[in-house]
Parts: sequence; structure tokens; C-alpha cells
Amino acid sequence: MTASARTLPRLPAWLSHFLLRPGNWLPATVWLFLVIFQGVKVYEEPWVSTIGLLLINAVAMVLFVTRRDASRVGNIWEGLIAVSGTFFISLLLIVSNDEETTLGRDAPALPTIIQCVGIVGWAFSLAALGRSLGIAPADRGLVRHGPYHFIRHPIYAFEALFFIGWLMNVHTASAALIVAIWAALQIARIMREERILGGYEEYRHTVRWRVLPGVW
Repeated sequence: MTASARTLPRLPAWLSHFLLRPGNWLPATVWLFLVIFQGVKVYEEPWVSTIGLLLINAVAMVLFVTRRDASRVGNIWEGLIAVSGTFFISLLLIVSNDEETTLGRDAPALPTIIQCVGIVGWAFSLAALGRSLGIAPADRGLVRHGPYHFIRHPIYAFEALFFIGWLMNVHTASAALIVAIWAALQIARIMREERILGGYEEYRHTVRWRVLPGVW
């Protein structure tokens, strides 16, 4: 070994660990572009919906970097459903420029409050999920604390609440269609996720409801 080779600087341990886990940094990179896109929308239309999505996805981007490895993953079709459900809803940012849309300071109080509740619950659910975060169905450990103690899929529940508030502002047929397709994809996603997670049968008996107590 030459002297020059011996004096080459070593990468920090955290950076080496990060680079060796493409399953983490690749989705985080994709999320970075999503955050940038949403940041542009916040600049153009600074209201609860756009700011909320920007903050939530910025947090998700960080969680992707630190998430734990999966002990079991779903198939490619389950992954496609999950990716579609995640990114399809971003089309709302485009149709929100419709002339019928009520944005910013003109937005009514009730849908704004609904969206704020959705964002807060969504953020708490993400924090509880932590390093188990993923897009495609995968087993990174079953989470039972926080909002997961009351319903089995709180992130989807608060997402739905947030987008209900959005629809109350963006009252167009195209926005309603986007949310309807998103909801169908999320239902399929939920059903597939439940088949992947280890220990889910016991959890299902402990926490009865998936998204909305008393309904489903």
C-alpha cells in the first residue's frame, strides 16, 4: 500500500451507512423533488393545503433516510398501487388553480380548520410510525403506540380528513375525481399492507377499526 493510499480520508460512519442503503436514500431523493415541487406551489399559493403538504412531505423525506430495514416486502404490483396512491394525489396541486377554487385569505373557516386538524393528526401519526415508514407494503415492525392505539391506519385517516377539507375549498369535478381515485388506491393499499405485517392478527383483534371508528 502506498503512502498516498494510506492517507486517503475515510468517510464518516453515518455517511457510509447512508450510501450503503439505497432503499432509504433513493425514495428520499424522490421525495426531495416532491418537496421542491410543493415548495413552488407554496410560493404561488401560500395557504393551509399547500403549506401542510410541504411540511408533511419534508418530514417524510427525513424519515426515509433513517428508516429500518424491512424483514418482508410485498410484490411489484403492491408496490405500484402504493406508489400510485402516494403520488396521484399531488395532481390536486395542479387542479387547484381552477377559477372556481377558493384559496388563501378567501378560504372559509370550516374547511381550513378541518385541514389543520388533518395536518396535526397526520404529523403525529408520522412521528409515531417513525423508522417504520414506507411506501410499498413491507414489515418494518408493527407500531401500536400513539394514534395506532386507537385505529390501525391513522395516517390514511388524517390524510382523508385533510383532503375532505381540501375538497370543501377546491369544489371542482376534477378534484373530486382525483380524491376518489386516491381513496380507492389507499383502500387497496391498506388491504395489502395488512397481509404483510407480522403479528397483525393479534393487533387486529386489539384495535378493531382501520380508519373510521364504528364504520371501517
